[in-house]
Amino acid sequence: MVRGEPDKQQAIDCIALGSAGGVDDTATAVMAVARRSGAIELVSPLTGAPLGTIPPAAPAAKGSNGSGKQQEDAARVRGLHLIWGSSGSLPAVLSVTQGGTARVHSAAAAAAGEQPQDGGSAAPAAWEQQRSWQVPPQVCSTAYDAASGRLAVGCEGAELRLFDASSGELAFAFKGGKPNKVGLVDKPWNTAIAFLPPSSTSSSGGGAAAGGSSDAAAGGSGDAPGAAGTRLVVGTGYHKLRLYDSAAGKRPQMELSWSKGRITALALEPDGRRCWVGNGQGQLEVLDLEARRFSGAIKGLAGSARALVVHPGGEVLASVCLDRYLRLHSCATRQLLAKVYCKTLPTGVAFCPTDASMLPPLEQPAAGGDSAEERRRRKQEKKRERRSSQAAAEATEKGSEDEGMAAADAAAGAADSDEELGGSEEEAEEQQQRRRHKRGKRGGEGGGRRQQRQR
Repeated sequence: MVRGEPDKQQAIDCIALGSAGGVDDTATAVMAVARRSGAIELVSPLTGAPLGTIPPAAPAAKGSNGSGKQQEDAARVRGLHLIWGSSGSLPAVLSVTQGGTARVHSAAAAAAGEQPQDGGSAAPAAWEQQRSWQVPPQVCSTAYDAASGRLAVGCEGAELRLFDASSGELAFAFKGGKPNKVGLVDKPWNTAIAFLPPSSTSSSGGGAAAGGSSDAAAGGSGDAPGAAGTRLVVGTGYHKLRLYDSAAGKRPQMELSWSKGRITALALEPDGRRCWVGNGQGQLEVLDLEARRFSGAIKGLAGSARALVVHPGGEVLASVCLDRYLRLHSCATRQLLAKVYCKTLPTGVAFCPTDASMLPPLEQPAAGGDSAEERRRRKQEKKRERRSSQAAAEATEKGSEDEGMAAADAAAGAADSDEELGGSEEEAEEQQQRRRHKRGKRGGEGGGRRQQRQR
């Protein structure tokens, strides 16, 4: 490859970033990057030091009839997650390819504790494959729950399934929604998945529950209600949002239709009460899972939403779209905090463990919250102010118009009076001229007669 020439095989499909101690732990921060070729690179997000490379997955079946392009797409990584253990500073890497191969890699025991710290450098670690299993092909999205160790896999052509990441066994298989009024059912196409935390709102009340206890008994999941790794929010390619609960049944406990675009990204807030949803039309709204309705939208996005992530503190939402902008919004007020142009098409976003002082200042809402009544009252006050200012301006304009009209009337009256006076003088002069003319004629005729008589 010529230096400086772009290589499509080096494009980044997805990223995973985290640390053992949370967002404030910068010593154990690790970032995994999945290239388009299927290779996975691990680096330190703060220093950029390489931590190792995982080779691409082998084809699922030898001698397949697929073309070279299909085989390359099957090797692309669609799900990438970090599994933190109790020992060692490097996590295990869980990856799922588009072709349906799930793998777990961990660093060699000798190199597990050699992560460079304080800007130091160390030799990249050797990564060994611990286990591998097959999931349905055409993988579109995945999600991993650290509390239960479960992996959720959403595909095009297969319904949502839960796997045990420690053994690779199938833990639960969900079903799609019920047929509509005309008996049609959407084909499986799960494009975005997010696990709900155990402490969030329950999924048993209200909503479009479909399935019930019969499916739960048939599935035999044995999950306790509200347990970790049992409830998920799923977005489909048919602009629908579903809430699944393996303890309640196989079918979705809630199903909402939103807009007209394919749902591309989901981001849950830490408490699990609200979920940010983005679609292929550049729309971004927040879903209130307790009220089961959308409670607000963010404007200004252009192009498909590629990735969403909420800060672990629950204050900031980061989003990247096809318009090549990285945006930071406040989760409380939905105001834009920062916007950065990325030059290239972004495919993923994640918060790096760092000092909290680097975050932009946030405008805290007033005590008691910004209720709808307060917003309505402020709008009414603004309307009254606008009306009063408009009325004052109209009165001023009307007064000036009246004064101008009065002055014009006075001037017209003066002109009319002048014209009348001028007209009377002219008439008097004309009458005098007529009288003089008549007198002259009479005097001339009479004088002539007198002269003739004298002769």
